Amino acid sequence: MKITPNIFFPLLLLTVLGCAELTNPNGYPSGGNNYPSYGNSNYDNDYYRRRESERQEDERRELDRERDRLERDRRRLERERENLNNKPPPSQMNCPSGFSPSERKCSDKERKKGCKDMRLSNGMGCVKR
Repeated sequence: MKITPNIFFPLLLLTVLGCAELTNPNGYPSGGNNYPSYGNSNYDNDYYRRRESERQEDERRELDRERDRLERDRRRLERERENLNNKPPPSQMNCPSGFSPSERKCSDKERKKGCKDMRLSNGMGCVKR
């Protein structure tokens, strides 16, 4: 069989393409190995960008929860401090010497006989009969 130029070039082309296919059977661009390159795709970049964004969002939520908890504690302590400051001194909590606690005031007859009544700053009534 005689090989003419009309048959030679297509045979040469098939041989070269066949060899190229044998040297790189996976069809991936060859860069010294036959494995795909994973670090350069947009998919990988988007994946890691989403993961980083989710991590930052989780940290932000955690910080918001901590800030809310601290604010609640601050308000609670402020209320407790106000309650302590608003309590009257112990001397105003009890009736003075000679007086007894009573919500009933002296009548006009009792006043003529020397009855005295008073109300403390905390609203407690005291009577001396």
